[in-house]
Amino acid sequence: MSTQVARPSAGAVVGGALLVVAVATVGVVLYLSSDAHRLHDPNNGLQQLDLLYLSEPAPRPAGLSFPSGRLSLLVVCTACDLPEVDATVQRSADPRVARAYGLQRADGSIGPGYAIVDGQGRVRYRTFDPGLDDHEQEIEILLDGVR
Repeated sequence: MSTQVARPSAGAVVGGALLVVAVATVGVVLYLSSDAHRLHDPNNGLQQLDLLYLSEPAPRPAGLSFPSGRLSLLVVCTACDLPEVDATVQRSADPRVARAYGLQRADGSIGPGYAIVDGQGRVRYRTFDPGLDDHEQEIEILLDGVR
């Protein structure tokens, strides 16, 4: 007893492929317009890890200067206390500085956060830190790691 297997026609195969492409396209469009995509949006300040590289010079918008050979801490915030650490500490509330250091949020507000700049003028660490006033010890540990 022989059995024959029905094979789909070429039109059915092409139709099935088009259906898969259409469903995938709809899925991508839905994802790109969803809240889940906004969490991965490169403009979201908390996700901007690719703005600064450890080997590149620190941005120096007007008003910023980092003494050569001296470790610096740049605090970006509108109203916060500066930590008392063993480094040159500068504060900026300038949105251009916040943007240059990836510390501007998606809504346009800045910080609070900070960046560590080594004695050669390279950014070595950058982070948002809403509890900046209470984290002097943690900041000092990070500074020690860069020394």
